[in-house]
Amino acid sequence: MVRKIRSADVDVADAGRLADAVDRMYADELDVVVIRRALDPERLASVGEYLDREDSNTGWARPNQRMPLEDIQVLGSDIPATPTYSAPTGASLDSYLESAKGHHAAIDGLFDSGFNVADEFRRVLGQFASGRAVDVPVADDGRQYVPFTIRRLADGRQIGLHHDYHYPLALYSQLAPKLDTRTLISFVVTLRTPLAGGELFVYAVTPQTPDPPKMPNGFQWDLEAVEKRFDWTSCQTNPGDLFLLASGRCLHRIGRVAGPRARVSMGGFLALDKDDRHVLYWS
Repeated sequence: MVRKIRSADVDVADAGRLADAVDRMYADELDVVVIRRALDPERLASVGEYLDREDSNTGWARPNQRMPLEDIQVLGSDIPATPTYSAPTGASLDSYLESAKGHHAAIDGLFDSGFNVADEFRRVLGQFASGRAVDVPVADDGRQYVPFTIRRLADGRQIGLHHDYHYPLALYSQLAPKLDTRTLISFVVTLRTPLAGGELFVYAVTPQTPDPPKMPNGFQWDLEAVEKRFDWTSCQTNPGDLFLLASGRCLHRIGRVAGPRARVSMGGFLALDKDDRHVLYWS
């Protein structure tokens, strides 16, 4: 049977019909969900506009600076919970947890006092978790994981084809044994939409797909062949829109941004715990 991308795109007013979205993504029944206006569009657009100003003096980390095309800027942690061009096999757990201590200092002041982003993510993600509690994981020594990061892709930047099945990384040595690792789900809310580009593209190519289209070097994906051979979809999101993506299962990318307005977003990853009682989220 030919794999297809299974998706849903709803307004927040209709989000109730996706209350079991996390379960359906884990059951391989749903791949991507877009919830329009999940968070306050005007509030997030204001923050996105500020972060896109050259005079914002924001302390962006640039973990992919070695690859100019994918030179994403990250705020909220200097150490992403993913492979990067500066650390292809990921960072150590200790360096990640140390970086997490600076999360609040980097984020505090961007949002007004009545808007706690971590609490908002708990509330919003809880709408799709079949009634489970939603929280940020804590390491064995009591240090908290990063709840979310903010990311900026400026003119000419993109994120290439990849899966996000990160559990084998050393950084996940404590977290992965506590999780249901059948898949990993990305959650991303938009703060600023570029004039062109910045779309999410999702492909029906899994880590188990036989003979996946690669370039002669055996490492890079052959985008043209992927789009010819496999089902795919794309979507553009506006400030306040949230998407959930089974990113551990589905190959995906972010289209190249064109023009003076950057793509600004915030989010991370989520997973069920092994006891099937909680959803944990981090970045």
